[in-house]
Amino acid sequence: MASNEQQPLLGDSRARNRSHASIASNSSNNRHINSDSSASAWWASRSRDVLSLFTILLLLGAGLGIWVYGTLPTSDHDEHPHEYALSTSRIREHLSQFLQIAQKHNNSRSVVNGHQASADYVVSQLQAYGDCDVHLQHFKSPVWTVNQVPKLRVKGPVSINYLHETDFEVLRYGGMGANITDAPAQIVADGGCVAESIGDIQDKVAIVMASSQQCTLFESAFLLEQLGARAVVFVRSPKYKTPSHARVRITDWKEGDPLMTIPVISVTHSVGQLLQSTARGLRVDIETDTSIQVVNTFNVICVGRTGDRDNTIVVGSHLDSVAAGPGINDNGSGSASVLEIQLTLAKIKFAPRNRLVFAWWSAEEDGLLGSRHFARVLAHGWKNQWTHNETMNVEWPEIALNLNFDMLASPNYISLVHNGTDAPARARTGSQQIQRVFENYFARHDYSYQVTDMLGGSDFLPFVQNGVPAGGVLTGASEIKSIEEREEHGGLAHAALDTCYHRDCDTLLNINMEALHKMSRAAMYAISLLASTADLRGYLAGNLSPY
Repeated sequence: MASNEQQPLLGDSRARNRSHASIASNSSNNRHINSDSSASAWWASRSRDVLSLFTILLLLGAGLGIWVYGTLPTSDHDEHPHEYALSTSRIREHLSQFLQIAQKHNNSRSVVNGHQASADYVVSQLQAYGDCDVHLQHFKSPVWTVNQVPKLRVKGPVSINYLHETDFEVLRYGGMGANITDAPAQIVADGGCVAESIGDIQDKVAIVMASSQQCTLFESAFLLEQLGARAVVFVRSPKYKTPSHARVRITDWKEGDPLMTIPVISVTHSVGQLLQSTARGLRVDIETDTSIQVVNTFNVICVGRTGDRDNTIVVGSHLDSVAAGPGINDNGSGSASVLEIQLTLAKIKFAPRNRLVFAWWSAEEDGLLGSRHFARVLAHGWKNQWTHNETMNVEWPEIALNLNFDMLASPNYISLVHNGTDAPARARTGSQQIQRVFENYFARHDYSYQVTDMLGGSDFLPFVQNGVPAGGVLTGASEIKSIEEREEHGGLAHAALDTCYHRDCDTLLNINMEALHKMSRAAMYAISLLASTADLRGYLAGNLSPY
């Protein structure tokens, strides 16, 4: 590059002489200058090296800090040290195991498919890495299966072959398979609740009109079966445009309770009106290929060894899936999160002030039968053939609260918190206090969330029905996200929160990892906080802060 000094012209001798003199006179000076420049350059070079080294160390330290923050116990401004210990990637590894199990069992982890293997996996993890006493709580569950598409044909002034799922549906647990041909029909008033108003129904198809009578579908259908009906057809209320797919079974079914044997069908209100108008001389053909199998199954119960047993916290999630799919979101996401939370607390040697009991319920998809069995045995002393050999060292009065985690990773998710106000009076205040713990988690992280009902549909129900406060978080199922909810929570409007709900596509590809991260840590936050609360009963009564 060019120098800053003007060079002399070669043709000017005086200039050349001055130039030579200048070079000669500057030679000694240049040695000093070069010496000083070399020293400066050396120090500049070393300074740059030190600065570079410092920068590298700073970046390495920051990276190490991020890794530590995400994988090891740390503290936040609430001095809550356990939320950050939980590894979402480890939860995903459990989900991968659940999927592999389903793939070996008809793509399902239902009670009669992969549930046993799923439970074996959970037990093996607890025994290898957990910190609890593992118990299996056995019970029986009725499993209803549809083998062939049903048929309904009505013959009268006009003969009609009705469309399955559009005009009619067989109710779940609606009897064993049957082939009924040319059976007379009879209209039944008052919902089929009162034997005296039914009349002679022997060998007839009972068509039960919608009624305000206060009896259940099962009570009506079972009464009609006892009176000799060959099948029962329930006409749906006009506010519904599709036939029902409800269960026609005792809600809190237990071993020894009756089940339907004759077909039980639901039809739309418009079909019911046509049947009513042409009832005289009406003949009915019904063909169903269904079965009810009563099978053995079990809950996995992990009873903590430390903590105040009079303030026991039961943390639950259901382990089974529907028969139609592997259930990786419903409810692999909940059961895998609860499993990894237990293993993480054991790893960091968490010492709970209040005892923790972790439960993986079976037969939730068959009507919450696992959690209902747990509550029936402990709250009401009910015994079955296994009860005498199953000692869990847990009594119902010791249980202070239940936390329930069901579907934590829906692809189009909304972060949902159960509304404690929906709980029955005896459990309401405590459930509201549990709700506040979860709301505090979302507020601390500035995560959007929404409060949702706590009326039924998951395993918190047997607890609140028996006076134990409950709560939990979830991410939604078949509910449709509104435009307003999309603006608040992201995702897609006019789409289900989980389009693969109860379907064969509920695989690992159906898991929203962001949702799983948020919700599993919400679970860890609530579990470890409440397990550390000094006066847990006082907090649940609304008198104290949990911090």
